[in-house]
Amino acid sequence: MCNLYLVDDDQDVLDSLTWMLNGLGFKPQGFLSADSFLNQVDLQSEAIAILDVQMPGMDGSALLTHLTKSQSPIAVIMLSGHGNIAMAVQAIQKGALDFLEKPVDGDKLVALLDQAKAQTKLNMQRKVARKELSDKLEALTPREYEVMEKVLEGKLNKVIAAELNIAQRTIELHRQKVMQKMQVNNVAELAYLMGKSTE
Repeated sequence: MCNLYLVDDDQDVLDSLTWMLNGLGFKPQGFLSADSFLNQVDLQSEAIAILDVQMPGMDGSALLTHLTKSQSPIAVIMLSGHGNIAMAVQAIQKGALDFLEKPVDGDKLVALLDQAKAQTKLNMQRKVARKELSDKLEALTPREYEVMEKVLEGKLNKVIAAELNIAQRTIELHRQKVMQKMQVNNVAELAYLMGKSTE
């Protein structure tokens, strides 16, 4: 069960949302400000956050931007007492799953929470994959990285050798090292791995 967080500066809204979510089988944790949320929550773990857009200090929109920049896997649902289309579009462009208006429709929220659970899991998998790829790339020497880029451009060993002004046999050895360090068997797998990293 992933954690569920509510961030809203209105205690009444927090209470009613908590009551509703408890009734639906969830155990949310409430915060009255973005700061208290940021001070107490691990942003790099799987979770769902329901954020109020308008709050004093850091508002929900700024908090969403912060989560996106820190590559947090937390799935976000935005909430507003007086939302408009532009606000909703902006929130979704920033990475929010959806934008709900208060008072919240319970059925709609339950459906969204199911989506959010799947989303945070997927975000976490991507985060782990990015970290693994980053570790593999860091293991490459600058020359191996250079050779890998040219291999991904579809160039033959002899062409790469001529471009880098080194022996073809040396290119073959670099290429072997790249495949070993990136843990792939062929160029197609390498291209797939590097392509996935840009998703």
